[in-house]
Amino acid sequence: MGSGKNKRPKAAPREIELKLAGDADAVRALARHPILKGAKRAPGAGGTLKATYFDTPEGDLREAGLSVRVRAKGEAWIQTVKAERGERGLVLDRNEWEVPVAGPALDLDAAQGSGLAALLAERPELAARIAPAFTVRTERRAFLIARDGAEIELVLDRAGIAAGRRRIRFGEVELELKAGDPAALFGLARDLAEAAPLRLSLVTKAARGHALLAGGMTPAKADKTALEPGFATAEAFRRVARSCLAQALHNEAALRETGEAGALHQMRVGLRRLRAAVSLFKDLFDDPESERIRAELRWFGHALGPARDLDVLAGRLQDAPEADRAPDHAAQAAAVEERRKAARDALFALLDTPRARLVPLRTAAWIEDGEWLRSNDPAAREEPIEARARHELSRRWKRVLKRGRRLAALEAEPRHELRIEIKKLRYGAEFFAGLFGGRRAKERRRAVLEGLANLQETLGELNDLAVQGHLAADAGGGPAPAADPAPADPQEAPPEGEAAAAEPAGPADGDARVADLIGRAEAEFRRLKEIKLFWA
Repeated sequence: MGSGKNKRPKAAPREIELKLAGDADAVRALARHPILKGAKRAPGAGGTLKATYFDTPEGDLREAGLSVRVRAKGEAWIQTVKAERGERGLVLDRNEWEVPVAGPALDLDAAQGSGLAALLAERPELAARIAPAFTVRTERRAFLIARDGAEIELVLDRAGIAAGRRRIRFGEVELELKAGDPAALFGLARDLAEAAPLRLSLVTKAARGHALLAGGMTPAKADKTALEPGFATAEAFRRVARSCLAQALHNEAALRETGEAGALHQMRVGLRRLRAAVSLFKDLFDDPESERIRAELRWFGHALGPARDLDVLAGRLQDAPEADRAPDHAAQAAAVEERRKAARDALFALLDTPRARLVPLRTAAWIEDGEWLRSNDPAAREEPIEARARHELSRRWKRVLKRGRRLAALEAEPRHELRIEIKKLRYGAEFFAGLFGGRRAKERRRAVLEGLANLQETLGELNDLAVQGHLAADAGGGPAPAADPAPADPQEAPPEGEAAAAEPAGPADGDARVADLIGRAEAEFRRLKEIKLFWA
C-alpha cells in the first residue's frame, strides 16, 4: 500500500442520502423523466467510475461499519472512507472522509484522521491484512434538482460488481441533500418511484460487494433502539420507527436476493415491531394520513403471512422425528412444499407491485415529515418519553396479567390474543430499555424480557400447531392462498397481522403435545408474575 504526498482529509462532513434501487434498465429510463428535462447537470459528477474496495479477508472493516475504496475518474484517484453513524436508519447517514491519492493502491498515510485510522489505532495488526476485496464499475449521470426550497443532487447509476468470478448488475438512484429540509428528499423519491419500478433501499454498493463475496445477504435481527432520558415523545417514536422499518427493508432485500426463510421471518418481525410502535404512540396519530399508513402497514404485514406459515410448516415436516411421522408423511411434505413454492411465487409477484414498492417509501416519508408532526396535540409530541414509557409499559403489563388468568382454561383464540399482548409488551420493553439505567434496572430488564420471551415462544408453539394443522389438512386442496387485502377498518384485523389461532381447525386441546405446552405456559406465567418490573 502506497504512501504519497497527499493532502490530509478534512474533518468529516455529514452525508445524508436517500437511495432507490431497481434494475439498470429502469434507471436508464428515468433519464427521460420530466423532472430531469430541465435539470442542470451536476458539474464533474458524471461519467464512468471505477472503484476498488478494500477489506481484510475476514471482513474486519465491514464489521466495524467502514467502507474503504479508491476510485478512478479520468486521470484522478480519490480515496474515500465512509463510516456508518450508529443504528440503521432510513437515510444513508454517514461520516465521510475523501482525499486525492497518487494511484489505485490504498494509502494509509492519507487516511489519517478518518474512521479507518481510528480502527487501526485500536487494532494495528489489521493494516497488513487489508487488500482489494472487489471492484465496482459505474456509469453515472448526475443532476441538480431544486425542490421545496431544497437543493438535491440526483444521481442515476448503472453499476456492476465483480468479486472473483462472481458478477452482479443493478441500478440505483441516489438523492443527496445539498441544502434544505431532508423531507424534500422523500417527496422527490416518491415521484420517481411512482414513475419507475424502484423501491427504497438501504443497501450500499459496499454492502452489495461484501454480500457477493459471502454468497448473498444474510437476515438481520432488530437493532437496539438508542433512546435516552429527556427525548421528546415525537423524536423517540421516530427513532424507534426508523429502526423497525430499516429492519424490514434490509430483510426484504435479503429475501429478494436469496429467498431465505429467515429473511422473510425477519422482514415480518420488522413490520410487526413497527406496528407495535405505532400502537404505543397511537394518540399522536389521529390524522387521515396516519390512518392510511396504518392500514397499508397492516396489509403489507398480512401479505407475508401465507408464505411464512408454509415455511414454518415445511420446516416442521422436514425436521419431524421418524417415530412421529404419519404413513403418508412423504406425500404430505411434498404437497406442502408445492404450496410453499406457490406462496413464494405469489409473494414475490406482490412485492413487485407498485403498492408494495411504495408502502416503505410512503411510511418513511410519514415518519420523517408526516401530518402527525403538525396536527394533534403539540404538548403530547414534546412530552418527555420517560413518562409515556412508564405509563404504556404498566398498562400493557396489567393487560397481560388480566388475560393470563386461568390460562389453562383458555380456548385457542384467547390464548393467541394473550400471546399478541405479550409480544407488544416485549417490543415496548425493548424499545424503552435504555431509558431506565442502573444495575438493578438492567437485571430486572433482563428478567422481564426473558420471561416474556419464554412465554411468548410457548404460546407461539401452541398457535403454530393450530395454524399448521389447518394448513396440513389443506395441503392437497389446491394452490396456496393469495395475500388478502386489508379490511376497510385496520382495527378489525388480528393485532399483529397474523392468522388468529381460533380460525383453523388445529389439534384438539386434549392432544398430549398441546397439554404439555399449556402446562409449560402456566409455569412460565406464574414465574413472570413474580418478576420485579424495571420501569417501576
